[in-house]
Amino acid sequence: MGSTGLKILKEKNMMYHTDDKRILLKSMRNYVMRRTFWFLIAVSFFGFFSFCGTTEVKVLKRKEETPPKERISPKELRLTYHAVWAPKYDFELLESGSLHGTGNTYTIRFKFSEANLVLRMSSTDRENQSQFPYLQKDGKGKEQVFYFPWKDKKATVVVWEWEPGNCYIRWEGIHNGFLLVFESKMPTNEMSKTLAESFHSEVQKSLDVY
Repeated sequence: MGSTGLKILKEKNMMYHTDDKRILLKSMRNYVMRRTFWFLIAVSFFGFFSFCGTTEVKVLKRKEETPPKERISPKELRLTYHAVWAPKYDFELLESGSLHGTGNTYTIRFKFSEANLVLRMSSTDRENQSQFPYLQKDGKGKEQVFYFPWKDKKATVVVWEWEPGNCYIRWEGIHNGFLLVFESKMPTNEMSKTLAESFHSEVQKSLDVY
């Protein structure tokens, strides 16, 4: 065999080796792609169920931690156009309504009070002042009346026994032709000027007139 024949044989062998390498590389590439594809499928599968499980846990936790709804009391209660009750303490609004068409009435309970203190506040115009529906118009015992300076006028505080161990107390004042009344029942037998003065002071803390 001449040099030309050897040269052709070598070239054929090189072609065979090249084809073998291409086939081997192609098989390896296909194998890697298949493994990668199934790996991604597996990751996505477990990731999906993990996400669903995490979402479910968060929803249940959120439901358990949701506090019960509470009735939100207003920040202020308007008695007349020129008088507003802006409380300095937290309270619960029990009742509200109109009085004689032009006035308003509210019943509230103070949250801080261990004695469950309830206060009724009302207003009415000059024409209906003589018909004011007090919680208690006449006392069972001897009533005590006190007067305190209020703005350029006077406020009246009346105290008398409501029932054994409790007294009725009422604050009254007139502003811009409207009668303002604050009434409450207190667990005490002390019907003194000190109690009346304390009640007058508490009314003044939250009553804004202008």
